[in-house]
Amino acid sequence: MAWKPRIDHLAMTSLPMPTPGGHYSQRSKEPDLRRFGLTLALLFGVFAHPAHLAAQGSAGLARQHLEAGTLLAGEAALQRLADADPRDADARLGQGFVQFVRAVERLGQGFHRYGLQPPRQSFIPILRLPVPPNPNPEKLDYGKLRMIYVAFLADLAKAERTLARVPAAGEPKIILDLGKVRLDLDGDGRADQAESLGVIMASISGQRAAPISAEIAFDRADGTWLRGYTQILSALLEFVLAYDWSETYAAAGHHFFAGARDPANPLHREAMPNPMLGSEGGTIADTIAMIHLIRWPLAEPERMKRSLEHLKRVPVLSRQNWREILAETDDDREWLPNPNQKSRGLVGMPVTQELVGNWMKVMDEFEDVLEGRKLIAHWRFQKGIDLKAFYESPRPFDLVLWITGHSATPYLKDGPMVSGETTRQWQLMFGGNFLGYAFWFN
Repeated sequence: MAWKPRIDHLAMTSLPMPTPGGHYSQRSKEPDLRRFGLTLALLFGVFAHPAHLAAQGSAGLARQHLEAGTLLAGEAALQRLADADPRDADARLGQGFVQFVRAVERLGQGFHRYGLQPPRQSFIPILRLPVPPNPNPEKLDYGKLRMIYVAFLADLAKAERTLARVPAAGEPKIILDLGKVRLDLDGDGRADQAESLGVIMASISGQRAAPISAEIAFDRADGTWLRGYTQILSALLEFVLAYDWSETYAAAGHHFFAGARDPANPLHREAMPNPMLGSEGGTIADTIAMIHLIRWPLAEPERMKRSLEHLKRVPVLSRQNWREILAETDDDREWLPNPNQKSRGLVGMPVTQELVGNWMKVMDEFEDVLEGRKLIAHWRFQKGIDLKAFYESPRPFDLVLWITGHSATPYLKDGPMVSGETTRQWQLMFGGNFLGYAFWFN
């Protein structure tokens, strides 16, 4: 029987752990003897010859680490296999998946450190990450929260670079049960069932039912699909980091993070109940203030161009993704199927050749908007908004003035537009569920 090095996830609790800001903290007080043994296990794992790791197969190794929640060790092991054999497509695909899940895990650990309280309904989906409660959060400020987003952006870029290096030859495939893939969101050294990918996906999507659980055979096309999602998330993060939203954070940060509360601030205390609003008056007032204070000065304007470049990659990767999906001839536990396959992920949303063709039309229109060939309609004007100019010549962002049209005037021009009628047509093309398919199709 081949030796299979295994690093227990608890080993990571005995070592200093980096925070998004670059600091280190001791997570536990393990006995010296155990710490010594776990450190030896880690060293043996690091220096083990790739041949030993390959004995169980790269795809099996990826599944083992993802389902055990030993992401850091899994990333290192798969990188050694991929570097030792550049033709090992399973190793590189598995490494990219592990790095993406690890990016989400590090984001969750940053949120947990400062006591995230996920809102039930939020226009900030990233804050719905279901991190466990933290009774003793560290003090949070605006700069620390920015650093969490900076770290997440860097982790996404790392995963995308790895997935882009999956060899062109071969048919990589990694079998994963979404309900068993585990993350250590609270950084306690244990990846519990409550921290599974299925629970996270159900929470972020707003589902109140059971966690998503399905065994999926992730293949090359799914790697391309995931690359597209890294671009969407990266575009959002670059946009947010381009601006200074410190006033918005000051007005409402304490509603999302326990570590943002200041007992000396009267606005952070529970509001006095009143006959009209009851005990919710303070929350309503802070929400109004938050919206009013989405008037962000530019902080790092160069990030706007990077945001646009990420968005431009989305339709390119989507077309590549569908070429790969349509070329598949098997029907093996598909995540995103072609018309001749069945999905094991979202069984209630059929995929037809007509829907795929309609999606390609949507991507063409999206690309036209990003290149300035088509404009976005505004309720107040006959002219349309040039989104390309908005990104390439950014100005301070004021949400209310965009709604009223005042902030849109520098970007207005004549030309064909994507209007409300266009989006109604998209709804019809996708059976009234355009947004559902858009989130899935990517």
